[in-house]
This record gives sequence, structure tokens and C-alpha cells, in this order.
Amino acid sequence: MTQLIDFSNRQNRFLSLTDVSSQYLQMIEGKTKQDPYYPTYHVAPHHGLLNDPNGLSFFNGKHHIFYQWFPLGPVHGLKHWYHVSTEDFIHFEDHGIALYPDCEFDSHGCFSGAAFAEGGMLHLFYTGNHVTEEGIPNPSQVYASMDKHLNITKGRPIAHAPAPGFTHNFRDPVVFKRENIYYMLVGGENKDGEGALALYQGESMQQLSFQGKVTTDLPDAGYMWECPNYFEQDGRGVFIFSPQGELETDKYNFNNVFSVAYVLSDPLDVRKLHYEGKQYIELDKGFDFYAPQTYEDERGRRILIGWLGNSKSDYPTDENMWAHMLTIPRQVTLQRNRLVQQPLEELKKLRLGAETLEQEHNLSSRAFELELSVDPDFTLTFSNRKGESVTFSSNGEEYCLDRSDMTHTFAETYGTKRYALRKYKENHRIRLFMDSSSLEIFCDYGETVFTSRIFIEDLEYLKSDGASGTLYNLGSITLEAQNG
Repeated sequence: MTQLIDFSNRQNRFLSLTDVSSQYLQMIEGKTKQDPYYPTYHVAPHHGLLNDPNGLSFFNGKHHIFYQWFPLGPVHGLKHWYHVSTEDFIHFEDHGIALYPDCEFDSHGCFSGAAFAEGGMLHLFYTGNHVTEEGIPNPSQVYASMDKHLNITKGRPIAHAPAPGFTHNFRDPVVFKRENIYYMLVGGENKDGEGALALYQGESMQQLSFQGKVTTDLPDAGYMWECPNYFEQDGRGVFIFSPQGELETDKYNFNNVFSVAYVLSDPLDVRKLHYEGKQYIELDKGFDFYAPQTYEDERGRRILIGWLGNSKSDYPTDENMWAHMLTIPRQVTLQRNRLVQQPLEELKKLRLGAETLEQEHNLSSRAFELELSVDPDFTLTFSNRKGESVTFSSNGEEYCLDRSDMTHTFAETYGTKRYALRKYKENHRIRLFMDSSSLEIFCDYGETVFTSRIFIEDLEYLKSDGASGTLYNLGSITLEAQNG
């Protein structure tokens, strides 16, 4: 096969790796890796489409990152779990595919899920997607395990089909433990067309029984809750979710096709099946951020990684047979009754050298970090010789990320500007990470974050006004293939 697969024929999205030759895979990997927009220090697919991070965990001395992967093209097709690990977030080991859609219960994809490390094993939970001959989705929550040698054993479904009162939109399990009881939350849509959570519990991770729907005091939040993530910190229960459907929106909130929200409340009451959160807050103000997941490492840090993309946009990289990447890893903490995000400390090891930012700065690399002190009014403009640009600015009251003048504009249906109210109007520091076609900006001491894809051909210049600081060119992460 030498011609690219035509994915306008939706049936082709269920082609498997065995349906194509190794030469075909080499061809599309060549197109991917030669794309000037392919990242330097972000985890990205060798080819095809990456989406949700899965199974994030610290296990046997390493950080383990799995992600959703459709190998054959930049579309949502037959999903696998891909696996990489690292000790320092600079040097990664590439373990290849962890979960294949090769059983009846996951014949149409190994969908998202989480991990739980215990007893010398990494316990994996995911949604097996199976579509019946009548075309009816039949999701199951599936258990698998990985030993310290990284041997993965796929188990069996531990929860068949949607829970009572839920539709087939039912997926993405996450597990936590209190005392000697395991709890599993699954996101879904209830029969009234509302986003909801189902709770399971049991004394064994492989034997969990449905307890009921979790009630909340939240206002309406879409028709489907994807990718739930729940943890407890400083006596609070933190719930992060990715609601699908319409949310109450204004100039500053929930303007993406799908956004991510979080809730802070008392811990989940597993006996009353109730979570008292009354307000949900947008986690990221950029264009391209979805399905984040968190985990705790050996140092007690809560680390977050998200999907740097969304499911409804066609991206300029699609023509080179790849789509999306993961965000940089971030440490999240509770401060001032908000969830605060900061780039993980290990990323400083990527720095190659420091340059004092000039007002008109020539860029020698498209992979860099900015550490800035900004005035109440400031402007940062990233551009090429043609004047094609992306601008991030503040008028003292609000921030604005404007990508309406890029070389390759896309997804204009959802707008070309994103705004956020500025929480700290005095001079303060922000950090910004650029990597070929991604931009991650941390403002307000980490309370306000913008994550976005940007596409400027031959990016060369950074013009700043009201900002001073340091530019660090950043090196590349390494990804070494592991045998076995």
C-alpha cells in the first residue's frame, strides 16, 4: 500500500495494524517526523493520532505514561494504549503498544482509563469499546495488570455495559482507595441526558459492584462527563472532568468546543453517594486542552498531564499523517481555594543557554522557555518575516491570546481569541513554553493557564513591550526504544 488511506470512508477508521505493511508505517512516520511543526520536547505519536493520557502513575521507580493512539492516521479510529516511561522527564523509554483492541469486549477500541499502583503491580483500568452487529455501543470497564518487568496481562470486564440509569455514553474509569475498600468512578450520561458519575466499590480491584449515581450540587454541566479524575489533598476532594455539551459561557469562560472543569469540595461521601461541590471552574483558558489526568509520585507531588488538542478540529499537521501531543508535565497544588499549575521542576534540565530578552528578539530556535516579569500592560508577539503572528497581551484587566493572524488558521468556528480575567494586576512573573507548534503560558502564579496549538511558518521573531526577562533555548527529550 503506497497511497495514503482515505479516512473520509469512515470504515477505514477500523483498519488495524495488520491491515497495512511495515513499509506503509515507515512512510507515514517519515512524513510525521519531517513535519516542521513536530515537537522537540513534548511526547507525541510516531505517526497517527494521539489523544487522552491514560494510566498515569509512578511505579517501580519510574513515571509511566500511557496514551490513546490510532496508528494509521490523524483521525479517531481503532484506539490502542501506547506506553512510555521516564525517571526525569528528559530521557524516555519507548515500550510500544501496551493494550491492543484484540478481544471481543474491546474490539472497537481500548478507550481511556487510569492506573493504581499496589502490591508490586500496576493495576490498569480502561473502557473496552464493543459495538454490536446492530450498531449499539456496549462499553465495559476492563481490568488489566502490569508487573515490574512491564509484562501486561489483560484481564476481563469488571463492569459490563452501562450502569443502571446510564446511556451507552459511559467510560473512563478512575480508581482510588480508602482504608481497605477500592472505589471506581466512571463518567457518563444518565437517562435524563445529563452528565453524571457512577460509583463502584469492593474489597478487590477485580470485584467491584455498582453502588449508584453520585449526586452533586453542581449547576448543569453538559450531557456527558468524560475523563473523570478524583483525588484528595489538604482535606479537600478535587474533581476534574471534561464535560461534553453546552456550558454557561461568557467572554472569559468555556469557549472551546469542549472544555475542562474542576471542582473543590469536601471529600466524596461514598456512603451517601454525594459530592457537595457547588461551582465548577475552567482549568485552562487556551484553545487546545482536554482530558487531563493526575497522579501522585514518590515525592508526594500531584502531577498533571493533558491532551494538547481537541476532538473537533482539523489541524494543519493532518496532511502529514499525525495529530496532537501531550502537554508538558505540571505540578498541581491547592492554593487560595484554586487549583494552581506550575511546570514540573525537571523541565529546567532542558535549558541549553540563557539570553536576556530584547524588545525585538531574533529567535534562534522554535523550542524555548520564557521567564518574564510583566507590567500591568504588556504585549508579546511571535512572528515571521511575513508578519504572520500570534500575540499574547494584557491591558491590566484581562489577558488575550490572539491567533487570528497565524500562517495556518483553523477551527475559526470556535473563535480565534481567548480571554481571561487577570487575577493579579500588579507586576508579576509568568512562564511560557513554546515548542514548534505548541504554546503553554502560566500566569497569575499558576492560577491562569493558556494551552494552545499555534502554526507560524518559519517563526523568527519575538517582539515584546512591557515585559523583561530571560529566554532559554530548550533541548530535545530522548525516546529510546526498549526490546521486549
